[in-house]
Amino acid sequence: MAGIDEAALAAAASWDTKPISILTPSAQTRTAVPESWWPVVEAADPDERKRIAVQRWDAEFLDLIPRFADALHSQLVDVRAAKHDWLDAPSLDYVLRTEEGELAVWVGEDPRTFGATAPPYFESLPEPAREFLRQTHAGFTTWDGESCGLIAPRHMTTLAARWGDPDSNDILEWEEDDYVFPGTQRLLFVTEGGSDASLCTSPDLPAGLAITYFEPDFEVKPFGEALDQFMNLPL
Repeated sequence: MAGIDEAALAAAASWDTKPISILTPSAQTRTAVPESWWPVVEAADPDERKRIAVQRWDAEFLDLIPRFADALHSQLVDVRAAKHDWLDAPSLDYVLRTEEGELAVWVGEDPRTFGATAPPYFESLPEPAREFLRQTHAGFTTWDGESCGLIAPRHMTTLAARWGDPDSNDILEWEEDDYVFPGTQRLLFVTEGGSDASLCTSPDLPAGLAITYFEPDFEVKPFGEALDQFMNLPL
C-alpha cells in the first residue's frame, strides 16, 4: 500500500501554498536527512513508516500529551519525508485524520536544525519537551510553522518580541491570584493556536507550569495539559 502521495500531502497541507515534494530513496536523500529517518524514507508500507517514526518519540514526552499520543496511534494515516520550500532541510510530515474525517499535517523538523544556541528561557520548558526538540524534531507544528505544537527553537522568542514590542514588559490583565504575572519579556513563546491564542513558559513560574492566552484571558496550567490542548486544536 502506497499511502499518502505528493498530491494527497499537498491537499492535506493546503496552508502551504508552495509545492511539497516527497523524498524517494537515494544516496542524495540519505545525505539530506538524519540516518534515523532512512527507514521511513525507504519503507513502502505506510504502517511501517508510522511505526518507525513514532518509535522515535520518547515515552516521557508522550506522557505529557496523552490525547495527542493517542491520536498518533489511532488517527495517524502516514508519515512521509518531505521537502517544503519554506524550510532549508527536509522534514517528516505526519498526516492525521481529524474527527470530521479531514486530513491534517504536522511538520516535524530535522533535529540537526536546532541551532547553535538555545533560545531565551529554554530551561523553563519541561525536560521531555527540551529533549524532544533536541533529539526528535527541532520544531513540530502545523498551519504556519508556529501552530499547535512546539515551534522551532531557532524561532522561539519572548512574548514581548512576538507581539512586536520587545522592549515592553507590560503587566496585562491578570486574574491568577496564586501567581504573579511574569511580564511579557519573561515569557517564552512556545506555540500559538491562531492569532489570538498563545502558549508560553517562564522561569518565574514553578517548574512544569505554563501560561495559556486565549484573548483576552491568561491562565496558568500544567505545561503538558496546555500543550496537549493546543496540539489537539486541529483534530
